[in-house]
Amino acid sequence: MEVPSVLHMNSGVGDMSYAENSTIQQKMIANFAKTARQEAVIEAFRAVICPTKMTIADLGCSVGLNALLMASEIIDAIARASHQLNRRPPEIQVFLNDLPGNDFNTLFSLFPEFHKLRERKLQESEQEQVHCFISGVPGSFYGRLFVSKSLHFAYSSSSLHWLSQVHTIIPCASNATTRWKRSPLNNKGKIYISSSSPPSVFEAHKKQFKRDFSLFLKCRGEEVVEGGHMVLTFVARRSSDPSTPPLGCYLWELLAKALMDMASLGLIEEEKVDSFNLPWYEPSMEEVKDEITIQLRSPRNDHNDNPGAKSAQTMAKAVRAALESMLKSHFGEAIIEKLFERYCLLLEEYYSKNKAEVTNILIVLERK
Repeated sequence: MEVPSVLHMNSGVGDMSYAENSTIQQKMIANFAKTARQEAVIEAFRAVICPTKMTIADLGCSVGLNALLMASEIIDAIARASHQLNRRPPEIQVFLNDLPGNDFNTLFSLFPEFHKLRERKLQESEQEQVHCFISGVPGSFYGRLFVSKSLHFAYSSSSLHWLSQVHTIIPCASNATTRWKRSPLNNKGKIYISSSSPPSVFEAHKKQFKRDFSLFLKCRGEEVVEGGHMVLTFVARRSSDPSTPPLGCYLWELLAKALMDMASLGLIEEEKVDSFNLPWYEPSMEEVKDEITIQLRSPRNDHNDNPGAKSAQTMAKAVRAALESMLKSHFGEAIIEKLFERYCLLLEEYYSKNKAEVTNILIVLERK
């Protein structure tokens, strides 16, 4: 699967769009890492003597108001720090980055609303106006995106658990006849790591995460200035066993079950399910702690506040908004409605018996 060409959150502002189904991510932004982001950007501001400009990057911005709310929050923190230090606030360049398939047009259409928000905040405070300039930067953050030593602050929220690539079933030519040969990811009936997956599935995902994460850190190390900061949050797991709950186990197990149910009805080929492996990995703390100092937190998901059908619908729509582009590419568009109807029923059954929590890693880094 060519992940950069097929992975993007659902575009637009319709009922199934990511913009309308990212409330879980919004709560994470507001409640989980807000203080860390504000403190880190203030430290980055103070590290530069009387800065006249600062450059900030959101890595994995997606589409919707979440990206602009985070940008506004960071601008506020810089404005407050400038006021406290009796300095003139710097001009701020904000880069919003995501893969080329991201719906940047919808994101750009929200800029007038963002500027109105900034005007209201200016009227409500005694702080001097901060001039802010926002641009989109399409491209994978698993490579270089910015000029060397140009970023003062970078942040990424709920993005680094996505892998740059994933193995799948590949065609193999033999005696002038094309046949299908299984790759090391022989993950029959599953789309992610599960208790029934062979060790090769876990090892492939783990190695790919290590390669991706190391490359991400290397590229940002070249782009962030001395004294600059970076704040990262992404889904993780507490256990050393990747097939254990909470998140990946139940979300992807149930989606795989919904797909296999459709295969049993003849609506899709079972081989199609076998060959679909999600480009996702939830690392353990041990898998990242050798390179960086991290914090591990487990906030409760808001969809648990409304158990049953409403919670299931919220999560099913959120998963659809994130995965629909990949599912359409692999299985075709015709199955999507029935797939998520079945998936929602399975989630409803799960929530009637279980409490679901998401574990997230919070990383704060300073460029030395």
